[in-house]
Amino acid sequence: MEKSKIETFIKKYNVGGLIEQVRWNNDGNDNLVATAMTSDRKLFASVSLEKGASFFKDVEIGIQETTKLKKMLNVLSDNISLELDIDPNDKTRVRQLHGEDANNQFDYPTAQPGVLDSVPKMKNIPTFDVEITISPEFIEAYNKAFSALGDDQSLFTLIMSPKKKKMDMVIGYKQKNLSDRVALGVTAVAGKDVVANPISFNAKHLKEVIAANSEIENPVLLVSSAGLASVGFTKDGFGSQYYMIKIDVED
Repeated sequence: MEKSKIETFIKKYNVGGLIEQVRWNNDGNDNLVATAMTSDRKLFASVSLEKGASFFKDVEIGIQETTKLKKMLNVLSDNISLELDIDPNDKTRVRQLHGEDANNQFDYPTAQPGVLDSVPKMKNIPTFDVEITISPEFIEAYNKAFSALGDDQSLFTLIMSPKKKKMDMVIGYKQKNLSDRVALGVTAVAGKDVVANPISFNAKHLKEVIAANSEIENPVLLVSSAGLASVGFTKDGFGSQYYMIKIDVED
């Protein structure tokens, strides 16, 4: 197996270190899948790697410290093999993940399912009212705006600009009080370019999701007035889908 594929898989669900705990599964077709949420339960990630799970079946691999696993993988060369150590007295219990190359190896103790936070399935996805193209130019401006405000708790807010009569994405928006803010123009699909009321999401979450999928050109951000935003990516055998839950603005 190419180590780079596992590293890319991890990068897409780890989203810049926002998600540490995750479950790895074989979907029945040897595709490696992972679903997880951030600790604040405002970002949901579902990531898959085509034919990446041929080394195990019918069990779940609990990863409690993804950052540590990434560092252990880094010890190995480009071509690796992965195996599971399964409890001989309980065939459903994975005790550790074993990785090796021609010269080096590691053993990573896995977490039992009950230790990890539960991840709800995304059901009843609402209709998306807004559709925004995330162009390279927009990403550059967005990252600069986020860096300028320097606040990991910043929100991005979709709002109609009274001056331009168009939708803007505002970093640092407050409803009443004055605040440091940057308003970015967006490119939205006609008919899906209006919000009735300002709606906000975690700005760092979007920043890290885009960075974890930087090889994808012009992804699309979907937003529902019901309080959900979504962005998905597919390329080279990888699929990743993210959902963000709205955050109420505090003045």
